[in-house]
Amino acid sequence: MNCINITKNPNIKNIEKYFDFYTIKLKPYVVQFATQNLDGMHGINTHTNAVVFRGIDYALSLDKNPLPVVFACAFHDMARTHDMIDSEHGKYALPMATKIMKTMPIFFDKDTEGKILDAVANHTSGVVAPDYISACLWDADRTRLAWQYGFNPKYFNTERGKYVAGGDAWKYIEFQRKNFPEFTWDREY
Repeated sequence: MNCINITKNPNIKNIEKYFDFYTIKLKPYVVQFATQNLDGMHGINTHTNAVVFRGIDYALSLDKNPLPVVFACAFHDMARTHDMIDSEHGKYALPMATKIMKTMPIFFDKDTEGKILDAVANHTSGVVAPDYISACLWDADRTRLAWQYGFNPKYFNTERGKYVAGGDAWKYIEFQRKNFPEFTWDREY
């Protein structure tokens, strides 16, 4: 796994394009509707930013459209009210996520919208993802857990997710910091 440089990513311009969409267009809605804290272990400015970034990276590594993944990653912890274990917070985020998707000028077909909502609802409970949207969200969210508590490949669905989660956290955080210095990536770890 360590034979490839974790920070070498030919898609950085695409990551930047989709991450800018998140920070400029989507994140303000998340901040407006979420019960989630802005900072801290599961904060919007820390954890959610990092999950969105990794989700984009993982979707691009699959040659898939990252936009549905951006939405799923942005919504996944919206209903959090604390940092304790809470297996239901994904389901509680669905009304907020649905409201935002109806407000945004981005339209997904019913199938894609359903997959986004399913990925959010099930991000704490699933092991084998039913589609790439779930796979990218789940892997992006679980990467930090792997860095903190140890990597187990059975909880990951994408090769890039396995690679990043099983690699050196600080190298990836430095990769993020280099490309987006305005964010505090190290607080996510």
